[in-house]
Amino acid sequence: MDPCPLSHPLLQFLKGINTNSKDGNMLEKKENNLSRENLADSLEDLARGLRQGQLEVEGTTWSVPEDVEAKLHLKEKKGRLVLKLKCKWETLPEYKPEAREPVVRWQESFKTLKKRLGSHFKELQQAVLQGKFPEPQVLANFVADSQAMAKMSEPEWEEAMQAYLEHVAALERAVAGRDLEATRHEVADLRTAMSVCHREFK
Repeated sequence: MDPCPLSHPLLQFLKGINTNSKDGNMLEKKENNLSRENLADSLEDLARGLRQGQLEVEGTTWSVPEDVEAKLHLKEKKGRLVLKLKCKWETLPEYKPEAREPVVRWQESFKTLKKRLGSHFKELQQAVLQGKFPEPQVLANFVADSQAMAKMSEPEWEEAMQAYLEHVAALERAVAGRDLEATRHEVADLRTAMSVCHREFK
C-alpha cells in the first residue's frame, strides 16, 4: 500500500512545525488560513496515513508505529473554539547514517545541558529559601546554560523560550539590585515557566 501524502493545506495548517527530512535538512512550513473543506480534507489525509502506518511529507516517507504519544485538546473558551492536536514518535532509526550521528550528538548534548540547568536552578531555589542571594557563579552558570538552551531550542519553542529568557534577565536585575523579594518572585516565575516548557515540549 502506498504511503498517504499529506496535502499542502495541511502543511500550512500545522503552524510552526518543522519536519526533518532523512538527510537531516529542515523542511519549512508556512502558516495560512484554510477553508473548512480544505481543513477537513487535510485532516482526512492525515487520518488515512496514520491508519496505513506511513506518512509521506514533502517527498519523505515516515513509518507510523502502532502506539503513538498523542494529545488531543478541543475546548471552547471566551468566545473561541480551539483544537490542538500534538503527536510524536521516534524517527531516528529511519535517518540516513550520515544524518543520524549529528542528531544523536545533539540529543545527548541537549540532555546533558538540561540536567545541568536543573542542577543550577536547584541551587538558586535553595539560596532564596534560606533568605540569601544566589552565589554569583551559580547565577552566572544558570544564565549561561539558559542562553545555551535557547540556542538549541526548536522553532516551536520560540515564544515560550523568549518569555523564559525575560524572566532570567529579570532575575539578574533583581540580584544586581539586591532586591531579595524580587529575586524570590523571579525564581518562582522561572519555576513555573520551566514546568510549563517541560509539560508542553518534552
